Order: sequence, then structure tokens, then C-alpha cells
Amino acid sequence: MAVSELLEIAEVCGYEDFEAHCLELLEKGQLALPQLVQPFEHFEGAGQAERLATFTQMVFDGLDPGTDPQVALTLARIALIGSPGNEDLRRVTVGLYRQLHGQAAGFEVILAASGLASGRPVRHALKVLDLCLALQPGDTLLSHMDDRALEVVHIDQEKGLFTLRGGGRATTIPATEVAREYERVAPDDFRALRLRPERLAQLIEEDPVAVVIGLIHAHGGQIDADLVKQELVPKHIGAKDWSRWWTRARGLLKRSPHVLIEGRSPMILKHHAAGRTLEEETWEALQAQREPVEWIGTVEGYLREKAARKEPPGADFLRRLQEHFVSYIAAVRARRPAEALTGALVLRRLADKGLPVTDESRGLAETMLRDAADPSLWLRDVEHEDLRERGLDVLRAARPADWVSHAVAWLRTAPAPLLDKLAGVLVDAGHGEEVQVFIDHGLSDPVRHPELVYWLWKGVTRKDALRLPSEDELFGVILETLSALGRTLVAEAEIVKVFRQRMRAALALRDYERVRACLARTSEAGAITVRRQLQRVEGLGENAPARMLDLLHDVHPQLWAVRRRALSPWEDQETIWCTGAGLARRTAERDEIVNVDMPENAKRIGEAARHGDLSENSEYKFALEERDLLRARVARINDELSRARTLAAADVPADYVGIGTRVRLRRVADGHEQEMTFLGPFETDVERGFFSYLAPVSQKLMGRRVGDRVVVTVDGQDVELEVVAIANALESA
Repeated sequence: MAVSELLEIAEVCGYEDFEAHCLELLEKGQLALPQLVQPFEHFEGAGQAERLATFTQMVFDGLDPGTDPQVALTLARIALIGSPGNEDLRRVTVGLYRQLHGQAAGFEVILAASGLASGRPVRHALKVLDLCLALQPGDTLLSHMDDRALEVVHIDQEKGLFTLRGGGRATTIPATEVAREYERVAPDDFRALRLRPERLAQLIEEDPVAVVIGLIHAHGGQIDADLVKQELVPKHIGAKDWSRWWTRARGLLKRSPHVLIEGRSPMILKHHAAGRTLEEETWEALQAQREPVEWIGTVEGYLREKAARKEPPGADFLRRLQEHFVSYIAAVRARRPAEALTGALVLRRLADKGLPVTDESRGLAETMLRDAADPSLWLRDVEHEDLRERGLDVLRAARPADWVSHAVAWLRTAPAPLLDKLAGVLVDAGHGEEVQVFIDHGLSDPVRHPELVYWLWKGVTRKDALRLPSEDELFGVILETLSALGRTLVAEAEIVKVFRQRMRAALALRDYERVRACLARTSEAGAITVRRQLQRVEGLGENAPARMLDLLHDVHPQLWAVRRRALSPWEDQETIWCTGAGLARRTAERDEIVNVDMPENAKRIGEAARHGDLSENSEYKFALEERDLLRARVARINDELSRARTLAAADVPADYVGIGTRVRLRRVADGHEQEMTFLGPFETDVERGFFSYLAPVSQKLMGRRVGDRVVVTVDGQDVELEVVAIANALESA
């Protein structure tokens, strides 16, 4: 994605859409730090830098060691200024300064003076570092108090002291005072030139343009002709010499590519550093670009700049652009049709933005989709979000008879943002059932439909027309799938990787806002399950599970409370005791459901959907109900298995009734005796005398000794039983 596209999303769509796009690119490994600089600066200027903290930490979690530390520092500084209390960002920023400047003599002294590592106010700390680490003897500083310019004449790096000279006297001050009282000005700034009268006199005589550019810098980027005269006459140019000097200077300024002249009375002068025409810059940039999507930022930037200068775009140049684009599309159309389609869609967008194109050029995309055997194959390779949406509109116009079938096919490969657009268009056209089938089938196999799950989690626009899982249900599906991957749920490595990446991005949206809401609605029993799932989930990095566990702790702090007394094994609700054989049977039961029953169910959903009207399709409804039952059953078994602990013979008590004991009991009323073996719920077999220790009757007998009597309820009747003998069932097994 081009820098300009991310900046446009930031400016037009706002922070939430910008973050969502960036997280998608980050998880795909397509986000480069330089792309973020301009959007970050935009949010800083808009007063929204505090929203960047969590996202910035996610970016730095996966930072490539080869990343330019200067770019990384730029981003970290903006985020830290927005969230000055974020200690993690502060540590990252300190590390980046050390990476860039740590080898320089005196760095640690300046760092300590700034207080960035010790918790002092962020803005001042950053200014100390940025200003003092960059200063060199001969640089010029400008006083905030009286606009005086001083020259840096000496730097004691080991002590962090700076000697400044101005007005014939020198003074030595520490780094913190330098940052508090001064700012640096460029060497060609007129305020710096005034400290070197000989150099200024030479420029006045030999290079009037350099003098005017220095004045433009000194006055914030522009200056009028009257102020130029006030600055130079009579201190630097005699009054009688002014007219001659200014006539010469004005002629040179008009020919200089570095100065823009606007208006006449007063004449406004601005600096243009590039020194080339905007058309030359734009054409050079286009020639270097290898992807049609890059044209967007370049051409739209040209049009914006022309508008800002109040100049009409060059007609010949615009014709040249159109010819270049059409020629490129024609050259790649046969070999790379998807790339040609992208170019045609770009041309259509630029036409809407003001690029004059012929009707034939504007209609290239429609012609291509009309001629395509399977337009969805081309459309799926269009990466730019706006172009994808335009592609859908063009598809409808190009193929009014069969656009629906191609749009439905496109659902299977569409990214989450496009899914919302596709679904809305299909629903509005009366084809909501096709969308519903896609959703139902995808939820039966979520790991192979990450974009669908991401879309449902982020939010569906036309949810009133579709049957969607609740937020809590979807959260359960996501966690259950993530915790099963690599254990019971088997899929290709790349599919697993993509699903984990997309779910990480989805869960982190709006600083885990939806996760927080789901956890707040979760019962204590459900929270215990969620905690176990988060503790064993893999592939989300370190930050995401830790963040969600922190949120869980906020709403269910009791889960982390220290127990005041030790629980007997049969009282521990977070552990299920079982034999090795019982655990194996339960695991096999779960694996059978996941790897056999659920894939067969997904197949039945697809087959039933082809039978027609879903509202009257009993097979389809039954298949969906079966899917939900299977999913609930797997969730229950996985919860049990996560708590399972294998019981050994040595764990079984010998002198009281416990888990793993075989007990002979006598009815007090008639002397009838029976044996009961107490094992885990995975081994329960009443016919063979194996009872779950979790059953109410079993719980009443737990802890009893030989000779103890206890009243239990059997078939609605109270029966008094006496413990006659206790044996270790595992030793005799």
C-alpha cells in the first residue's frame, strides 16, 4: 500500500479505519514503517496522538531488526508525546535514541540530563535529546526570550555543557537550559547569516537569491517585498543602493526554480526546495512506479498541489498522463489481466478526481470485465480498497445478467472490508440467501474463512437482513478455534498462520473494545474457561494474550484470588481427575467430532443450501442446528480436557473414601452390601459399578472412613449407608 493511500485513509476515514487497515497490512507483513510517518504526523496535528499508543506497541512487537531506527524513532516520539504516561513507549524511545546515538561521546550525559529514562516530562526530555545531540560548533541558536541569535562555539561532550557566543560575549550552559531557552536555525537562515557579517555581505553582492531564501526561512516560510527591504535597508544595503539591488534580485528570483512569486502588491515570496516544476517531479515519480495503484497518490498529489497554488493543471501534461496510463494497460492486458484491470480502475478513479480522460479510456474497466470468462478471478487480485469497490460497481454495469453469480463467487476470496460492501449490494438486490449460505458455511469451518470471521467481528452493516452469531458466540468461536489449532484442529501451516494473524488483528480492534465487552458479560464459570484458553493459545505473539488476560482480570479479579484453605481433590472445580484410559477415550471422542463429524456437517450444509429456498429448507436448518450442537459439544469437551489431570495409584487415599477408591457399603436398614468405585466423569459406567466422583451421591461419601455412616438420596428415597471397607481401585485394576 502506498504512503499516500494510508494518509488518505487517515485524513478521510479517521483513526479506526486507519488502524484496521494497518493491522491487516501488519499481519500480512506488508506494512513498512515509512508508510506510517505522514499518517502519524496527521493524527498528531489533529490532537489524536494518544490513540496511537497501543497500535504503536503492536508494530514494535514485530519490528524487523533491519528497520531504519530513525524512522522508528519518529513514530515512537509521536506516540509517546500523545501518551506520555506509557512507560513501555518511553523505554522503546530510549532504546531507539541509544541505537542511533549511543556510540557518540557524551550521549549518556545528555540522556540523563533529559530525564527521558527517569520519568521527567516527555516533551522537554525529547527536545533536550533532539537539540543537544544534533548541535555542532558553528551552529546557530535563537533565543526564545529576545530573538537573539547566538553561535555554538564549543561543546564539552563529557559534561554536557555548551558554550554560546553572541553580542561579543560567551556563556556556558548545560543541555537542559539550551533546550529550554533556544531553538536551532538552519545555516542559510537570515538570522544565522547575521552572525557572520562577512559571509552576509558576500551573499548580498554575489547571490541575492540566497539572501532572500534566508529571509523566507527567518519569517516562517514566506515574506513580502516590503519586509525584505525593512530587513536589509539601511543596515546591510544603503538606501540609495536598494533600488538597483532589488531590481537585480527580482530578475534572478523570477528565474530561480527555488522561489515562488505570488501577487504584485505586495509581492509574496515562498521557497520551493525541489527546484523543478511540479510536472517534472510528477512525471519522474510515475516513471519509477511499477504498480498501477501507485499512480493514485502521485496524480492526486499533483492535482492537490496545483489547487493549493491556485494554478490550473497543465492540459498537455494531463493528456500525457492519460496516454501513459492507457499505453501501460494495453501492454500488460494480455499477460497480466488483473494488473491491467487495476490500471483501468485507477484511470476511472482519477477521472472522477479531475483527470480529463476520453469516454473510451474511462470505459476500459467495463470492457475488460465484460469480455472476461470469470471476472471474479481478476477482481480478487485488486488490492486497493477503493478500486475493489469501484470494480464491483463496474461489474454490475458490465454484466447485468450474471453479475450476481460472480459477486457470490467473489465472496469466497474477498477481504473483510469488501465483504461488507458485497454483502450489502447482494442483500439490496434480493440475494441475501446467497450471503447467508456463505456465512453459515464459513462458520462451520472458521479456520479456512478468516476474512469472514474478521468481518463478522468488526461489524456487519446489513445485519438486519442476515442471521448472524451474537458477539459473545463469535468470541467463543474465535477463542475455541485458536486454542484448538495445533492440538486437535489440523490444517495446513499457511492456513493456520493466516487465521492467527487475522484474529490477532480482529481482537485488537479499538484497543480490544469488543473483547472487553464480551468478557464483561461472561459468567465466572465461563471466565475460567476463557482464562485457560488464553493461557494456552499460540501464534498471537506475547502482547495480545497478555492484554486480554489483563482485561479478564479487570472484570473477574476473583479468578486470581488466593484460596484461604487447601481444597480436597474432589472439591477442586478447576481440575477433573481421570485415568489415562479415560483421558484417551475422551480425547478420541473430541477428535472424532472435529476431524470427522464437523467436516461432514460442513459438507451437508453446502449440499442442503443447493436445494433452494432456505426458509423452507428443513435439511439446511437441521444441518445448522447440528453444527451448533457439535460446536457446543467440542467446546464442552475441550473445557474438560483442559482441566483433566491423570490420577496415579499413588494419588489414591488408603484410609478414607476418595477419587480412585473402591468402597464396600452396607445399607443400615437391611444389611444389604454393594461396591462402588469412584473415578472421573470420563470413566463413568454405572452398570459396572464405576461412578463419577462429581455426582451428588459420590460427593457425600468423599472423605468418609470405615465405620462412618451417611444418608444419601437414591431414587427419591433417603438411605443410610455405612462404609465397611476401602480399597485402592487402581492398584487392583
